[in-house]
Amino acid sequence: MTEIPRNAVQECEQRPIVGDGGPDELGKLLVFWRERLDPRRIAGIDTQRRRLKPGLTQAEVAHLTGVGLTWYRALEKGTRRDFSDRFLLCLAMTLRLSETEQAVLFQLAKGQAPPQRPQLSAADKVEPDMQFMLDQMAPYPAYLSNICWDIVAHNSALDDWFPWLPYERNMMRLAFLYREAQQQLVPWKEGWARPFLAQLRVALAMHPDHEGLHVLKDDLLSGNPAAGELWAENEAIHHPDGHVRGIRLPNSNGVMPVKIMALAPMGNMTMRFITLVPQETGQE
Repeated sequence: MTEIPRNAVQECEQRPIVGDGGPDELGKLLVFWRERLDPRRIAGIDTQRRRLKPGLTQAEVAHLTGVGLTWYRALEKGTRRDFSDRFLLCLAMTLRLSETEQAVLFQLAKGQAPPQRPQLSAADKVEPDMQFMLDQMAPYPAYLSNICWDIVAHNSALDDWFPWLPYERNMMRLAFLYREAQQQLVPWKEGWARPFLAQLRVALAMHPDHEGLHVLKDDLLSGNPAAGELWAENEAIHHPDGHVRGIRLPNSNGVMPVKIMALAPMGNMTMRFITLVPQETGQE
C-alpha cells in the first residue's frame, strides 16, 4: 500500500484546497489517518490482540462509521463517490481529524467545506464560577448542558472519558448518530437510548414551541431506526438523577457502572449540571 509522507497534512495546509484532488489522493490520506490512530484511545476496540500494522484496521473503521467492510475498502481505493455529510462527519470523528484535516476530507470527497457547527446562544454563556464548579468535580467527569442537551461547558475529565467530544457537543446526537459513542454507552438501547428519549418527550411537553427540541427529535428519529421504535413506546422521564448506567472507557475491555448525579442551577432550571460518579461493581 502506498505510503504518504508524515508531513502530508502540513502540505495540505500550505497549498490551496480544491475538490479535484482525485479519489487516489483521498484514499491515501484515509490510509494515513487510519494508521496513525492509537487503538487504546477508542472504546470498544480490542487492544489485546497482536496487530501487524499500526492504527486501526479497515474493518474497525468500517464498523465505527456504520458501513460495510467492502464499502470502506472501496472508499480507500478511490472507487466510492456517494458521500453524505453525516458519514463524513462520522468518519472525521473516528479518524480524529483536526479542523484543517476535516476541510481536506470534505473538499476531496465533495468539493465543499464542512457544514458549520451551530453556535451557542448568549443564554448558554457560562460564567467563570460555574466552570470553576465543574472543575472541582474532578476526577469525576462533569458537564453543563442546555435545554437541547448541548454541552456548553465541561471539565477535563470528561475529555479523558469521551475523546469524541470535540466533534459533536450534543449528548443525544452523540448517543444516537455515532457508532463510537454507542460502543461506550452500555447497554446502549435500554440503558441510554430509552431514558434519553423519555427525557426528550418531557422536555417537548414542557416547551412545545421550542424549535431546537423539535429539530433534535427529528434528527434522532430519522438518523437511527431504533429511536423510532423507542419513541413509539411513549415513555416519559423527567431527569436521570440517581440512574446507574454502564460506560466502557478507552483502553478498557470492561464496563464500569456510573451513577448520574443531576442538578440544575436555580437561575436557569432548563440547564443540567451532570456528574458521573463511578460505582463499585454490584453497588446500586
